[in-house]
Amino acid sequence: MALIGTIITSIGDVLSLYNSNNNTNPVLANTIGMLSAVLILVIYTGFKSYSYTLPQEPNFWFGLLYLAIFASFLAWLFYLKLISNIGASESGYMVAVFPAIGGGASVLMGENQINLNLIVGIVLACFGAYLALKKKEIV
Repeated sequence: MALIGTIITSIGDVLSLYNSNNNTNPVLANTIGMLSAVLILVIYTGFKSYSYTLPQEPNFWFGLLYLAIFASFLAWLFYLKLISNIGASESGYMVAVFPAIGGGASVLMGENQINLNLIVGIVLACFGAYLALKKKEIV
């Protein structure tokens, strides 16, 4: 699964760099991508005969807005900008830092307690990205 995820991410990074080099509007590209994903999910759940219910709790709607706007749309726009600035191959290494950001955020939001495994994981993820992006010194 990790290999398949890495391959899919790499293909997406290269296609995003292609779009950036061809001056594709990132908001338009992001909107088309998100709408395509929604349509695929609606079609899939329609074939599976799943039913939809809309929760009434405000926490659900605040969480949904956060995930849709900040954690998905804006985060992806920033990642597309990163790809256009440093390239597809280098930005791919930044994916190693995403779990560290998620771990830190879960502690800040009170959903997770800080522990040794979390600290070691964050340090290793950041160190791995640093090693991957470090430029070799010319002697």
